[in-house]
Amino acid sequence: MTLQFIELSPQEYAAFESKHLLGTYTQSILQYELLLKNGHHPYLLGVKENGQVIAGSLVVTESTRFGQVFLFDRGPLLDFNDLNLLSFFVKEAKKYAKKHGILYIEWAPNVTYVKTDNTGQFMQETNDEFLKKLSREGFEHQPFEFGMSTNSSPAWEYVKPISGLTDEKSILKSYTKNVQYYLKKNKQFGIQLRQLDKNDLPDFKKLAATTAKRLNYHDKDLSFYEMLYDIYGNDATFMFAELNFEKYISEETEKIQELNQKLDKIQQKIDKYPLQDKFKRQFAEFNDQKQQHIKRIAKATEQMNKAGRPTVVIAGALFIQQPQEMTYLYSGTYEEYMDYYGPYQIQHEMIKKAVAGNIDHYNFYGISGHFDGTDGVFRFKTAFSGYARQLVGRFILPVHPLKYRLYRLLKHITGRA
Repeated sequence: MTLQFIELSPQEYAAFESKHLLGTYTQSILQYELLLKNGHHPYLLGVKENGQVIAGSLVVTESTRFGQVFLFDRGPLLDFNDLNLLSFFVKEAKKYAKKHGILYIEWAPNVTYVKTDNTGQFMQETNDEFLKKLSREGFEHQPFEFGMSTNSSPAWEYVKPISGLTDEKSILKSYTKNVQYYLKKNKQFGIQLRQLDKNDLPDFKKLAATTAKRLNYHDKDLSFYEMLYDIYGNDATFMFAELNFEKYISEETEKIQELNQKLDKIQQKIDKYPLQDKFKRQFAEFNDQKQQHIKRIAKATEQMNKAGRPTVVIAGALFIQQPQEMTYLYSGTYEEYMDYYGPYQIQHEMIKKAVAGNIDHYNFYGISGHFDGTDGVFRFKTAFSGYARQLVGRFILPVHPLKYRLYRLLKHITGRA
């Protein structure tokens, strides 16, 4: 076979990545355009066989004190079982990197090391053979990572397969009982979803920043969200869940009036048949319901007065759509409105959209990889029923071995890159 390692045109790369099994948003042509606009110098590298693209990757350059690095975030995209192709790609990528003065290459392939259930129990054998393949090509596997980060792709993520779902009934049935309950409560509360326009992004940034501060992680700048909105277009969805207090209070008041009518009729029966305990039990049950509605009205009235407006945002999220998957990327929730379960309705809406778009996987994205109950984000995601996925991790291929060893020594001594 005749293989050729070249820089691909954006059009060639986009056509290849959008159909590749391992394709993901971090390897998409839109991510390439976002990086360009953000001042980076990305590359689109690939391999052609007889004029047809059979492997490729979006490559980002980062700087260290000893030189630049080629980062393949969730790349490259190729058939790793084709050992000839793998060896050719590695050899040619290293030669290309050397011409550009690159210190080392780092791969973080979109390949699963192991799948687990919600308790961390393995659902399959670990993919140690993949680690051996890259080791034979000269790569150094870095220690597996745990925890959450907003600066790089997660080492662990939570995925829900959705290819077998066809309509809302089957989607709802696929969730846990808790999610089904929360979605019913959403209807009772009258939560409304709204897709954001660009001029709404400062409000999204405010929500995301508030959440980041509460959970102690770094949020993106407003300019990042605005660039992503412009470049990704319809493939990016910014969504808010909102509550209209006036409408909610009005509906709760109507329910109280309905209960009052029932209570009046039951009281008449109690007066007529004072020894019939079943009427007293009915009265107590309906009166308990009435008290719950009264409490909701009091709480909503207090929240509306504090907010100073009739409609408030209770939660929001950003999603990226790919032919291969729908990815839940960033989100936020106002702590004072958590009892309205807004995030569940947002996720349900986007899962429906993914199913309608014939997308096979719904990617809830990052989790810590800890199954000891300390990861609240993980608990939220498991309620929608899926599996945890640990990726194969990061692999480093030195391009200038001596210089790389000096770099690692200095990094070990100083703790900085």
